[in-house]
Amino acid sequence: MLIDKVFNFKRMKTILLSLFLLNITTTGYTQRGYNYYKDSIINGSPNEKAFAYFKKAYYDCIWKWTTEGADSAEYYLKLAIQEDTNYTAAYAFLAHVYQFKTYDNIEFDKKFALQKRYAEKAMSFHPKTGDTYSVMSDVVWTEHDTTQALNLLRKAISMEPGNVGNYLFLAIRFTQIGNADDSAIFYLHRLLQYDPEYGQAFIKLGNVYNWNEHNYDSAKFYYRKAIENYNTIKPRDNRMMGGYYGLAKVYSKESKYDSAIYYYNIFLQEMEPSDMYVREQFLDSTYTGLYECHQHLASKNIYQVIQLNEKRIANKANDAGALLDILEKGYLTIQQDSLYEKYALPLARRIQRIHSSDPYINIYALDDEFVILRRLKRNDEALKVLLSFNLKNPNEPAILFDLGRIKISVKDNQAGFAYLRKSKSNLNDVFTKQVFMEQLNNPDFDRVRSTPEFKKLVK
Repeated sequence: MLIDKVFNFKRMKTILLSLFLLNITTTGYTQRGYNYYKDSIINGSPNEKAFAYFKKAYYDCIWKWTTEGADSAEYYLKLAIQEDTNYTAAYAFLAHVYQFKTYDNIEFDKKFALQKRYAEKAMSFHPKTGDTYSVMSDVVWTEHDTTQALNLLRKAISMEPGNVGNYLFLAIRFTQIGNADDSAIFYLHRLLQYDPEYGQAFIKLGNVYNWNEHNYDSAKFYYRKAIENYNTIKPRDNRMMGGYYGLAKVYSKESKYDSAIYYYNIFLQEMEPSDMYVREQFLDSTYTGLYECHQHLASKNIYQVIQLNEKRIANKANDAGALLDILEKGYLTIQQDSLYEKYALPLARRIQRIHSSDPYINIYALDDEFVILRRLKRNDEALKVLLSFNLKNPNEPAILFDLGRIKISVKDNQAGFAYLRKSKSNLNDVFTKQVFMEQLNNPDFDRVRSTPEFKKLVK
């Protein structure tokens, strides 16, 4: 669980990516946990029809962990209460359903009021079931009474030590307090003594070791146990796919971004086709995590590119042609302003100062400086660079073309087309008609592409 030390409880309900992975209805998983309600005398009703509705709400509805499942569970529990108006466990379970529904933070106050209403109704029967006390505990916790919330959970455990979900809730509360991780771990391990295949305990232990203890090896161990549970235990608890998400988060913290990406992608394969509750929030967080991992890897790769190119530049310090190759293939292909500013722009200017047997290498470097400045949104500087060169070399077609391009981009069409026409009339063996025509495909000309002046240029 995420720690909320300031106890902003309504905000805490919105931390869906953590809260959703808790045991929503204080119910368990396979064997002791999952089967707890099937033939429970404590949670049953003398009215067989009411008890049938109760079990249907749990096994056929809420276990889907979807909005539709929660709505169906609400429907069948209300039918159970119609059949048996004194059915304590049904009131408690219905309160848990509304608790589950609050996690999307939509109409929170309304749903919380219903949770509290049915929890208080269940309490009015002086129940012998731990479920009633655990759901009432969530109510008073949300109302800021931490001590009473913990006492109610302890009472739930003392009344029903076999209801393993209550251990999970108590462990979660200790984790949220922020200074009781040992207690949280104790109750999670105690839970596993009752039900060794209770997947939510593995998720919660992973979270405690991840977020609270920062013991990443232990966190990874328990997240992998959750994944094993997800892939082997039947019926499958879809919430256990969170083990993949947890592993991805841990690997990201360890700067092992390739591994993080691997587990994020597996999580997406499971989550994207599902209709799990708060699916969109999970996907949003996962896409963000993937983006951040790729950014970190890209930054690492860029650093390696820079190191390699700086060595190459040192070895080819006076070779204008080699330096131009490094500039255009090593730097200009990377879309990053800081790299343009610190490395590409100085290199373009340096090349122009080196004497070369091929004069067009300096012109290409000048053109690259123009391109770099435009990418950095320094258009006035880009224009000055071109005008300065054009003043000394008024018939150079490549620079004339760039002048036409920048003028048209700033909507000075008259000057722009004048430069383009002059460029076309001064084509040479390097800046040929073919090159001229190819350059006209630049998006800068999209605005004027249908004009008569442009059409004359392409004839």
